[in-house]
Amino acid sequence: MLLRRLGNKSKIASRIYDHFPSHKIYIEAFFGAGGMFFNKPKAKYNILNDLDSDVYNLFNVVSTRMDELEAAFLQMPMHQDLWDYWRKNTETDPIRKAVRFLFLSNYGFMGKANTLRYLTKNTSKILYDNIRTTNEYIFGCEFSNFDFRELFRRIPLNENIDDTFIYCDPPYLFTADNYSNSFTVQDAVDLFDVLVGTKCRFAYSEFDNPIILEQAEKRGLNIVVIGERRNLGNRRTEILITNYKKKMSLFD
Repeated sequence: MLLRRLGNKSKIASRIYDHFPSHKIYIEAFFGAGGMFFNKPKAKYNILNDLDSDVYNLFNVVSTRMDELEAAFLQMPMHQDLWDYWRKNTETDPIRKAVRFLFLSNYGFMGKANTLRYLTKNTSKILYDNIRTTNEYIFGCEFSNFDFRELFRRIPLNENIDDTFIYCDPPYLFTADNYSNSFTVQDAVDLFDVLVGTKCRFAYSEFDNPIILEQAEKRGLNIVVIGERRNLGNRRTEILITNYKKKMSLFD
């Protein structure tokens, strides 16, 4: 994966994917680091969205201006002064903005821009190589930068309900995060309403938060326990909320 980001699903992606139905159209409304997307078979059509402009800009640049990003990354000095500068200052140029985001995310402790850290592994080489790998995997995907409510207003889902699957992994309620846009209880309620309203099959990742459980049960949704997960020193139960029950074969 290209981007290190707190809470990404790469380590538990296979367990979550076991509960995904077959689909031709895949929509991910809170893309983040893409921990789920990069660890599942690629669908025929993919719509990837994130409200965070840094996330959107990074993957858009990787997709459309990879050579420029690689050159800028190679020229980036790895020192504390640049770290301190970029913690306080943003960039408007897409390439510089992408390099800044990679630096702060991938060289910060737990993906947060608090403390610059150096690893024993060759982080720079791994990151550089992943730029090209990511470019190849996201080829042909549609990227957008909308609030989830606006995203689903813009997609004509009624034309492809049976072929579409929606996966949502928003910032978890009441947990510390490094996202630019926090997620509120009202956002969670709205997300449930929007997902149910699409009439498509969907899955929603969260912890076993009482509010989330209440909203799921209120709508008659299924709650799948994925397992225990550690989050910033706390152990919580990861769940997947779905509006379908996956049919298992004799070999599952």
